[in-house]
Amino acid sequence: MAIDRRDEDMPETRDSRGSAERWGPLFSARAQDWAETWEGPSGYGTHVYECILDRAKVDSGTRLLDCGCGAGRFARMAADLGAIVAGIDAAEELIEIATQRTPEGEFRVGDIETLPWPGDSFDWVTGLNAFQFADDKARALAESKRVSKGPVAIVIPSRAGESGITTVFQQLFPLFPPEALESLRRSGIFALSAPGKLEDVLATVGLTISDDEEIETPIAFDSIATAVRAFVGAGPTAIALQHSGESTVTQAVEEALAPFSRHGGDVTLPGWYRVVLAR
Repeated sequence: MAIDRRDEDMPETRDSRGSAERWGPLFSARAQDWAETWEGPSGYGTHVYECILDRAKVDSGTRLLDCGCGAGRFARMAADLGAIVAGIDAAEELIEIATQRTPEGEFRVGDIETLPWPGDSFDWVTGLNAFQFADDKARALAESKRVSKGPVAIVIPSRAGESGITTVFQQLFPLFPPEALESLRRSGIFALSAPGKLEDVLATVGLTISDDEEIETPIAFDSIATAVRAFVGAGPTAIALQHSGESTVTQAVEEALAPFSRHGGDVTLPGWYRVVLAR
């Protein structure tokens, strides 16, 4: 069964060049590195993905949209359980990989603030480390609410001050242009993590939290080299690469990761994620 593509109940076309135009090329730049590390077989989100799939009781016929689907690892896991999956992401190269991973799915390059599906097209909508990258987070969540018959699942990092990702990026911040750092505070990985921030945005679009859980999810890489490849391949890092050069950024990443490596071997970063279901 294909996803309904009728144009009825669609939002009016608008200029959607904001965060999608900015983040798409950055995450596309090293899409294969991202897909094979962050979204590889032992990717950072496996435990979180399994939690959501269990909560959603995904099985044959469940219609699921993943906003900011990246390289489509979560969509593939849902499809393996029988779900009819769709995904949208700003990065064309990541969408190509998602399509290769799940040819039976429907994947589109686009902006999560303007979803190209009619209302009530899906049983579940997910945004796993996605909504915080939107310039207009309320609009992105309102769009997810519009196309979902059921809950909207939101995953954002928590305990930013204790996160291994924070520790690494703090050492990279001097390699970013100052204006980029300010932009990342508004549209970036921790943009919805401050206490009360997510609740405020959900309230503006009429979504009420029905379930809220923090999950400890250490992020593991099999070697320093793999961890460096992951961080250098992340969308935000592309800004530092453009500003300071690859050798400088790579060296800074290696130094930042060293305390998390066991004798130069595997790397484990502490991490916590907040999993919220809202209706």
